[in-house]
Amino acid sequence: MNGAPSLARRLLVLVLALVGATWLGAAVYTWIDVRHELDELLDGHLAQAAALLVVQASDFDAEDDDEVPESPVLHRYAPRVAFQVFHEGQLVRRSANAPATPMVPPGQRVRHGFAQVDIDGEPWRVFVARGSDSDVRVYVGEHRHSRDAILWAVLRGTLWPLALALLALALAVGWGVHRG
Repeated sequence: MNGAPSLARRLLVLVLALVGATWLGAAVYTWIDVRHELDELLDGHLAQAAALLVVQASDFDAEDDDEVPESPVLHRYAPRVAFQVFHEGQLVRRSANAPATPMVPPGQRVRHGFAQVDIDGEPWRVFVARGSDSDVRVYVGEHRHSRDAILWAVLRGTLWPLALALLALALAVGWGVHRG
């Protein structure tokens, strides 16, 4: 009797091993999915910054043309991010999806930092920055729906694997108890 482990011990070890393996698999899947979604959004930010540099590197001369150049769309998430550059109160650079007027209306008095605004009836989170001489003002905004999309992607990436893991766990525990 001393040589064979008890039924309870065998059952406990088997169930704990199955639970641990199932949850580890769910955690790895969740980590991969969340990382992918965050990389996509941050890549959109990087693409927008690159687009700004592309426009700045062009030979555009604001005094010779009344039209403000729009930056190219280089990434599929780029339309969810917008920017504007004002110099001495004049719009000199903007993304294709940015309005011609300041993203943050003058009445909101945001000199530097974040603001929640509506642009064309859509919610945006905008960061406002000024140049050292206050002659340059930059607005960089992100569509609020993109943040909601990330949230739902994280929830989807978390809840579906956990639901599947729970089903797999129930089957594994049933098998383990029967086996035990």
